[in-house]
Amino acid sequence: MNRQEKLDLISKFESAYEVVEENIKDLPNEALLFVPPIEDAWSINDFLVHFLDADANLNLRLRGAIAEPGIATPAWDEEAWHARLHYEAQDGKRCLELAKGIRAFLGRALRSVVDEDWGAFYYTHPVKGKTELSALLATYRDHVAFHLALIRRNKEAWQARAR
Repeated sequence: MNRQEKLDLISKFESAYEVVEENIKDLPNEALLFVPPIEDAWSINDFLVHFLDADANLNLRLRGAIAEPGIATPAWDEEAWHARLHYEAQDGKRCLELAKGIRAFLGRALRSVVDEDWGAFYYTHPVKGKTELSALLATYRDHVAFHLALIRRNKEAWQARAR
């Protein structure tokens, strides 16, 4: 991966939440908390809280991969976090702001090593094994898009219900 490809990946990673913000900007709290009648569905608010938890976990993995290549990082069970940490009681929009802050912080760390060999930066996951920095960053860039489809689904279900 050359320097420009790295910078492009960092930029896309940092700006990934912009489309989420656009999709939720005019939604009332009732819509954020709405859970569609689908088995195991989460609310939009739940997804926003999840983004913060995911990026907080990412912080250890990404910075650890740079500072201590090969560092062992724990797995985390997002369903357990959702079930036990009362996502519905959290301020999802505030969590999204904090997640954006983490991504900005991580972007600065990534730019500080943009001219180094990213193949040397990796962490070790207890299930997935060795994960290099570029793969980790691409996964988290795409993480938002995966959940965005579910956020849009919930938004449409709430709007259809409100008619």
